[in-house]
Amino acid sequence: MTDSYKYFTTPIYYANGTPHAGHVYATIMASTLKAHYEQRGAKVKFLTGLDEHGEAVQDKAKELGKTPQEQVDEMAVLWKKEFERFEINNDIFMRTTDKAHIKNVQDILNYCHKKGDIYFGEHEGYYCVKCEGFITSSERDENNNCLIHKRPAELRKEKNYFFRTSKYRDQLKELIAKGHITQQERYINELIGMLENLDSDLSISRPKSRLAWGVELPFDTDHVAYVWFDALPNYVTGIGGIEEARTSYYWKNVQHIIGKDILKFHGIFWPAMCLSLDIPLPKLLVTGWILQDSHKMSKSLGNGINVEQILHYGRDTFVNYFFRATNPGEDIEFSWKSYFERYNSDLANGIGNLLARTLTMVEKYFANKIPNFSHNLLIEEQNEIINACNNASKNVAKAFDEFRIADALNEIWNLIALTDKHIAQQKPWELAKNNDPENMLRLGNVIATSVAVLRVTGYLSYSFFPNKMNDLLKSIGEDISNISNSFSKSQEFFAIKSGFNLVEIPKLYARIEIAAELVKVNLGLEQNKEKSESKKVTKVENKKEILQENSNIISIQDFMKVQMHVGTVLSAENVEGSDKLLRLVVSLGTLGERQIFSGIREWVKPEEIANRKVIIVSNLAPRKMKFGMSEGMMLATDTADGKVSPIYLPENLKEGALLT
Repeated sequence: MTDSYKYFTTPIYYANGTPHAGHVYATIMASTLKAHYEQRGAKVKFLTGLDEHGEAVQDKAKELGKTPQEQVDEMAVLWKKEFERFEINNDIFMRTTDKAHIKNVQDILNYCHKKGDIYFGEHEGYYCVKCEGFITSSERDENNNCLIHKRPAELRKEKNYFFRTSKYRDQLKELIAKGHITQQERYINELIGMLENLDSDLSISRPKSRLAWGVELPFDTDHVAYVWFDALPNYVTGIGGIEEARTSYYWKNVQHIIGKDILKFHGIFWPAMCLSLDIPLPKLLVTGWILQDSHKMSKSLGNGINVEQILHYGRDTFVNYFFRATNPGEDIEFSWKSYFERYNSDLANGIGNLLARTLTMVEKYFANKIPNFSHNLLIEEQNEIINACNNASKNVAKAFDEFRIADALNEIWNLIALTDKHIAQQKPWELAKNNDPENMLRLGNVIATSVAVLRVTGYLSYSFFPNKMNDLLKSIGEDISNISNSFSKSQEFFAIKSGFNLVEIPKLYARIEIAAELVKVNLGLEQNKEKSESKKVTKVENKKEILQENSNIISIQDFMKVQMHVGTVLSAENVEGSDKLLRLVVSLGTLGERQIFSGIREWVKPEEIANRKVIIVSNLAPRKMKFGMSEGMMLATDTADGKVSPIYLPENLKEGALLT
């Protein structure tokens, strides 16, 4: 019974700043976990919120000429609005200034104090204001700068109350080693190392003479609780307090999602507090840092992705990139180029393109009605897809249970790739040319298989991309009015809505023009600068055209400048507003993807060229056209019957290979 309950928490974020990419990553992860387990019928709670007490908040409020309460009230409104923009589905938004939380903290302080785990003493050490804590010699450099925040730590000597962390040191070592706090091996080793270097108990109070902004100790009104001893109990406040935690099924299945920079507080001090409180130990899911050029992203360095940029390019772009990069725990290296390439590959040219081409074929060949399966005509390739879908459903569930989030996404996108390959091999446009009854049944199987994969994928990836998967599922006739308990539908491969009349073909994800977007984000150009850059490119093109007109003879040195590569056409579509152009998205292997406009629409249908190998001139200067940036040229030639055809290459040629 307990397994049907889940409780996910993010850190409660510090209320002296605005959200950044790291906050977004952790919070969307919790949001995704909640949605996934609700799809599997579990009862789920999800807590996030703000840590509102402490020295940094007090200092920030003073700097702004406000009271601390005014400052945190404003920040709470801001953070809630930001989470709404990211469609976060939390049940609880915890604020440490809430009366219920203050009471819970004081109950915890009283309980630990009466147990003898809190005592009064004196401590001297190096204190980092950003960490809101004393840091050890291994956490600062030779100049006593905090290794995380790159700023000087202050030498402080104070009389405070202390929590007897040392009392639980040996017990914690054993629990950590057995994986009872985290099952991530690298963090098990880190925690054991931290315990071995722990040279003092945890200071848990600050004198009011220095810091008035905090929860007053119930047994000494001249002191307030140290911010971490105030913040960590928020997870228990969220389910009703310490008495509730002792019996709650939610607490027995709690998972704290935290960044590795707060591992010591959550992996040592908080479990020690829980042992003192006689409540079950929480589990940790530790995430790495987001890096750019091997440096942790930071607002001060200006080296990364901010909230407005995330929202500009879409929540799904962020989710797909960061969740697929690696399973939680490892650092994630970010670059704008790979960010856009992953979006185009997985979303625009992947699931988005598969939906568009599938429903277009339904529209074209079956008068807008989803065809039936003809089970007696299913071929081996289609049976392999059926098995892959059934296995994917089990593997995605298992991956979530083991917090291998990237593995779950890989399972899903493999289905899309498998289906694209199936369409390329079966050539439905060829089947449609010979429209005898059996061929039409075989064509129906190709399209029905694709619809079934889209349906399975829609349910499997709903927790990652709820809005777009809602559009996808609706477009193929699925009832998504209640998504709870819907995960099992991903195991019903043949349950497509045959005969459903298509209403519209949604364009899930518009392709990003990478070259143009890189100009914006990397160079920070405004619109007028972008136009200036485009004019420069056009001038270069014009000069090349003039030179070509003046001479048809070129030297071998000139010819060697032309780079021709083997490309795979990932997608092709007619360009609206032009009766000549096809928009092609071509993969050149390690060289990435290119958007190319080709004037072959009169002779070549989009479905005929999709997934074919062609020759691409890859080092042609990008050309700004009315419909977008063209990033190369596809070679074509005249046919014997007076038409024009791309020069198709054998399928066994390596994608991206240089023609010499």
